[in-house]
Amino acid sequence: MHKTSQSVRVTPSDTSEYPIHPDHLANELVKGNYEQIYSQTSQAFKEEVSWDTFLKVISSFGDDAKGFQAISELKQDHTIRKVWVDEQQRRGIVAVFADQLPDYPDHTILGLRVNELEKYPATDHIQTQTIFSPPVQQNWQVVWGGSNTLINYHYEYPNQRYAYDLIVTQNGSSYRGNAKKNNSYFAFGRPVTAPADGKIIKVVNDIADNTPVGSTNEQQPAGNYVIIQHADREYSMLAHFRQHSIRVQVGDTVKRGQVIGQCGNSGNSSEPHIHFQVMDQANWADSTSLPVQFVNNISPIQGEVMHPSL
Repeated sequence: MHKTSQSVRVTPSDTSEYPIHPDHLANELVKGNYEQIYSQTSQAFKEEVSWDTFLKVISSFGDDAKGFQAISELKQDHTIRKVWVDEQQRRGIVAVFADQLPDYPDHTILGLRVNELEKYPATDHIQTQTIFSPPVQQNWQVVWGGSNTLINYHYEYPNQRYAYDLIVTQNGSSYRGNAKKNNSYFAFGRPVTAPADGKIIKVVNDIADNTPVGSTNEQQPAGNYVIIQHADREYSMLAHFRQHSIRVQVGDTVKRGQVIGQCGNSGNSSEPHIHFQVMDQANWADSTSLPVQFVNNISPIQGEVMHPSL
């Protein structure tokens, strides 16, 4: 791959005049168009990452990359987040672009990261015996989900590796009005449903909801949550419920699609959302996360929509 000399200095250009379209960033990286990429980054990015550092990281990363394929696109709150992986699935790129964001020309690069990708083939290709439905009654967007760390930050951790975080968006935003009020978020208070038939094993229901865009509760990371046993060594966990909204108790049996509580913002949560995962034991902290087999053979990842399906 072509490398730009480290003696070159970049003069930031008018990104509204000569933007690299988000769809084309990975190809421009492979071609070695590092100067244009860097010139399109925001001033805050440039202050954090110097040209020399950027060039060193990006050029070494792209040495033997044969090309990248886009696997995810998430539009949220006037940004576009795109993820690419190379042909060997060994390397990935994630970039965040301005999209009608006030004070930023469209396609300004707000964030850019390149990663070596670690895979876990021993578990990536298995599936649960239980067939699960999305734990929702409306359409919810997957904000984190999939089998690499760029589209699913949980993937790094064995006990959460195949977890999903779900939000509700309207017109590309997860809230309307005051971003510091839970009631402004479309997800807050919406029903959460049992993803399959089972028995309630654990319930926590008395943890206060956080103020969005403020502090989170790292001491009680799951917040209010429910654990359901569905089969031998198959347990689902739904977390971050609204305080006192959970309708079930330990020992109850539930049916697929039954409402068990409301989406909240409790625990280690920065805004109202649902955390959903399946694992091999009831103690989630010590469990091994399992890839979820969904109805209709769906395999949702970041940026896609989970539809209610029974």
